[in-house]
Amino acid sequence: MKGPVAIAATAGVVGLVVAAAPARAQENKFDLSLAIVETYDTNVLRLGEQRTNQPTDNLQIGPQVTLDYSRRLSRQRIFANGYAGYFWNNRFEFLNRQDIALTGGADLRVGPKCRATVTSSFFQAQSDLQDLSTPVRNVATTQDYAIDASCPRPAGFFPVASASYFQVDNERRVERNQDIVDGRFGIGYSRPSLGTAQLFGAISTIRRERDIPTPQGLIRDVTKVRSVGLRVERDVGTRIRASGEIAYTSADPASPQASSFEGVTYAVNASYTPISRFVLSAGVDRTISARGNLGTSYVIREQANMGARLTVSRRTSFGARVLVAQRDYQGEDPLFLPQPRGSDTQVTAQADVRYRIAQPITLELSTRYFQRAAENDFYDYDSFATTLRALLRI
Repeated sequence: MKGPVAIAATAGVVGLVVAAAPARAQENKFDLSLAIVETYDTNVLRLGEQRTNQPTDNLQIGPQVTLDYSRRLSRQRIFANGYAGYFWNNRFEFLNRQDIALTGGADLRVGPKCRATVTSSFFQAQSDLQDLSTPVRNVATTQDYAIDASCPRPAGFFPVASASYFQVDNERRVERNQDIVDGRFGIGYSRPSLGTAQLFGAISTIRRERDIPTPQGLIRDVTKVRSVGLRVERDVGTRIRASGEIAYTSADPASPQASSFEGVTYAVNASYTPISRFVLSAGVDRTISARGNLGTSYVIREQANMGARLTVSRRTSFGARVLVAQRDYQGEDPLFLPQPRGSDTQVTAQADVRYRIAQPITLELSTRYFQRAAENDFYDYDSFATTLRALLRI
């Protein structure tokens, strides 16, 4: 799904995202690598000064297998990419566990004009401890299935449709289990001199495995989200790419602990490539989000980000990104959050360098700083993490 509808494209899934980009590559590809990953985190428990005065730093290390596969079959293309590993922790051994993120699917051509992308994703990892109230072992298993279809034309009108199913199962926090079903349909219009515009409508149903007591009895925590809006995309030469979306969105939660929402949501993204090896990107959005494992009926999120990527040579590249986000939690689960978060502001700054020592060996070094300032300062914290990854291509 694209844009600020019920399920925002920017929402994280247990902190991991696997892209399906190889499916759009023009060449066949099969890359299989073995990696050793080591991460030092100054605050792996995500606890602030009010919650602990004990050490929270941790060193994590483990093996990982990565896959990047793409193959063309006549007019169709199949792809699979992701990784699987197991990690040990030197201080907090209860966090020892697997970390899996895999995506597979196909790009399909139907007739002379129509196309569809079908994807299936599987994620399994420890829940982000910042959203569990107390640091506990909780493996979250996420499944995500989606189809995006369209019949684009160089000029004129064409149909666009998509649907997805998203499910989270928790090992310990079973009351946080949820599933989301959503669909979107639009009519697009394309002109070479103007780009592409699309009028769309979207609907989503968010179901959480939580019954809420009311005077009328128990009710299930279900939220209906609806959007109608306009999306535009335009490329200016080969250097500038831009897209924007604005919609009127409503959220109707069954939970009396969550407020309804009616208002404007939007997403604007742009990239600029002054030279072939250097890319600048930026974006702002306001979305109604449900994906993740936050223990809420839904979240109103506003965020802005800027990033850059420089490819120095075939061996070396650098990247950096800054993101500022504000989240307003609606319908927080009182079972796990006796002190509700309310809302928070999060700042993330990260950088990475990638260097290929030899044809089969690559080193990656990344750093990440994170700061959270919540309406309830009980949940304030910051952390700094450094990850070293050594890959051997098989």
